Amino acid sequence: MIDIHSHILPYIDDGSNSIEHSLRQLKQAEEGGVSTIYLTSHYFPGHYQYTRPEYDEKLDALRGQAKAAGLKIKLSSGFEVFIQPGILKDIKEHSLTLGDSPYVLIESELNGLPSDFYANVYPLLRAGYKPILAHAERYVSIMRKPERARELADRNIHIQSNAGAILGHYGEKVRQTAWILLENGWTHFLASDDHVRGEYGALFEASKLIEERIDGRTAELLTLGFPAKIETGEDIPYSYVRVKSSRHKPKKKSLLRRIFG
Repeated sequence: MIDIHSHILPYIDDGSNSIEHSLRQLKQAEEGGVSTIYLTSHYFPGHYQYTRPEYDEKLDALRGQAKAAGLKIKLSSGFEVFIQPGILKDIKEHSLTLGDSPYVLIESELNGLPSDFYANVYPLLRAGYKPILAHAERYVSIMRKPERARELADRNIHIQSNAGAILGHYGEKVRQTAWILLENGWTHFLASDDHVRGEYGALFEASKLIEERIDGRTAELLTLGFPAKIETGEDIPYSYVRVKSSRHKPKKKSLLRRIFG
């Protein structure tokens, strides 16, 4: 498994508050089958803002501690970038991508995607970046109309869902929305969004549930197949599910029509 969204890097945002807690989470993630985890600290000018050297210093320290503890899980750099006017400049200057890829994990107002949301994302697309909307099922506007997730994908924005949402950790409406996105193929990534508030295990539980309710191929795509393409910078399809329709079934031809056409 590859976890593309976590807040396990300590002392930088509202995630982990100690090296010890971070190492515990990483150990649990590795034992559960996670081979790579992106440490996507919040980047929100005016709230969570720092220089790239400051982030890298904390990342290097955690990598050293993890190695000393005998952990083999790969710690990749990443950020959860709050979308607002002019954010492209910060993304370019601080390399706020997932690893060295063109993929950028983005977030917005949970009360509802603002009217200028796409206007602020479009410059990223023009610059060659590939945005991934974090925890899409938690936005009020998508809860009210889940089809908006498909509309975002149609505009070249990938969708990430939280494992906890699948399990109902954010409430019933969020859970229902998350499953609608999954069942229609509007979700491209399943991730933990782990803030080190408890045990690391939701990703494993949610993946198993998807395997049971949908199929193993979907669970594998969302936790490994598509995430693996981020590291290589490969394109990830925006649409990967075909929904069969039972309407307008062709009528059977009569015997004479089948003979003479």
